[in-house]
Amino acid sequence: MSGIEDTLRQVMASHDQEAPGAPGLLTALTATPGPPARRGKWSGLLVPLAAAAAVTCVVAASLAIGAAFHGHAGPAGPAARSHPSLAALRPAALRPAALRQVPPYFAELTLTAPVQVMGGEAAVVRSTLSGHVLATVTPPRPYQIFTWVSAAADDRTFVLAAQRYWPIASGQAGLPAQNRDNTTPTVFFRLTFDPATHTARLARLAVPETIQADQLAGMTVSPDGTRLALDLRRSIPSIQVVTLATGAIRSWAWPGGGWIGNSKPIGQIFSWTADGTTLAFQQRNGSGGALSLSFLAAVAGTLAAVVLTGILVRRYVRVRRADLLAWTIAAAAITIALAAHALGVYRGLAPGATNIRLLDTTAPGTSLASSKIVLTFPGVGALGLNTLLTPDGTRIVTVTPQGITEFSARTGTPILSEDQFSANQFPAGGPQEVDRQTVLWAGPGGQALVVSDPRGKHTPYGPDTILGVLTTNTFTPIPNGTYQSIQIAW
Repeated sequence: MSGIEDTLRQVMASHDQEAPGAPGLLTALTATPGPPARRGKWSGLLVPLAAAAAVTCVVAASLAIGAAFHGHAGPAGPAARSHPSLAALRPAALRPAALRQVPPYFAELTLTAPVQVMGGEAAVVRSTLSGHVLATVTPPRPYQIFTWVSAAADDRTFVLAAQRYWPIASGQAGLPAQNRDNTTPTVFFRLTFDPATHTARLARLAVPETIQADQLAGMTVSPDGTRLALDLRRSIPSIQVVTLATGAIRSWAWPGGGWIGNSKPIGQIFSWTADGTTLAFQQRNGSGGALSLSFLAAVAGTLAAVVLTGILVRRYVRVRRADLLAWTIAAAAITIALAAHALGVYRGLAPGATNIRLLDTTAPGTSLASSKIVLTFPGVGALGLNTLLTPDGTRIVTVTPQGITEFSARTGTPILSEDQFSANQFPAGGPQEVDRQTVLWAGPGGQALVVSDPRGKHTPYGPDTILGVLTTNTFTPIPNGTYQSIQIAW
């Protein structure tokens, strides 16, 4: 086997996720033997040096483009295991055992009167096993509503966001109240629930910065209850993690367009690994003007590398036609590798795409560009409201048109789809498929999930939704679990 063939095999083997490194390629190419009698001092080195230089330039340019949007996006596709039908109902006698696979208590925000906010005038703690309300709290004056809720891993500690509220009149008369609602400061409270007495108490949390109500697009408390992650939509979007005991703030800014967080500022915006080191979140791309230039630059650089190599080979080196053909094949292999890398960059930058990113909160840096893309959805209709990272960090769970779908958090590969509802049971003009279900909590490895399913009473827009536990494609309803609030946390 010739040295060229060996080199070609090396190049093809390296074409998985990234372009081959230029130093490694230079070493391989310079080691390739050629016809000893026909190559002069410079001609024997010119081709590998030219190829290596071209590849170095393209790899550097491509990596520079991708540096601001770090990570490799995996497209959502068919799952390895799929159940293309709704999950079966678990028999009544077996339901308590299934319900005990999730935390025993949850908190949700409830409305006692019509208000024009995504929140509630009270927060209730309910039993997963019975669905009954065990405790109720309201915001201390002058605050009137809660807007966000999150749960720590001990299932006794919850964090609530609250604000003042002015009723909004219709038309132009309501603008002053709306502006006050949007700009009033948000405050935070710790809710501690006592299962023995079924009582709950609130304690104000010290978050040092003043955060306007319309700037807070989500929050999630860490599993140990010591830190609070905040999604802030200011002139520069950012994620802040506040250490509650000291008020210390760690901040990461988003340098690109679009926004951070869910498609709507509701639901569970973040999810933590159990050790509190990794934070998962959605990142939505903007209009894509920068994308077009960046992607075209990557493609143009790739083509330029190949063309430059061919010109140099043809003009300055006398080689046999067979060797020239071999060099051409090697250049084509390099092109494929670079194109694969450019395609990965494109998936992460495509206009309107949603990237699921993982942020290592222990690593140095202040930019969300350092977070890793593990999964990319092409548009809003391809994923549900929440995308939850399991506590063991192995899977990402969300709703897709294929039902409740679990993806590998390492590769982005779909692993399992289950509990799929047919679009035929929903009237035209109703919500999209992904809006009919929501993943609300995910256990380790995705073995047990809390979801909302359209299994309730019929409405003009299709069945109402109820809460339940999903395990092995079997749905267990939570008693008295009518789905009343999107702001709910286990």
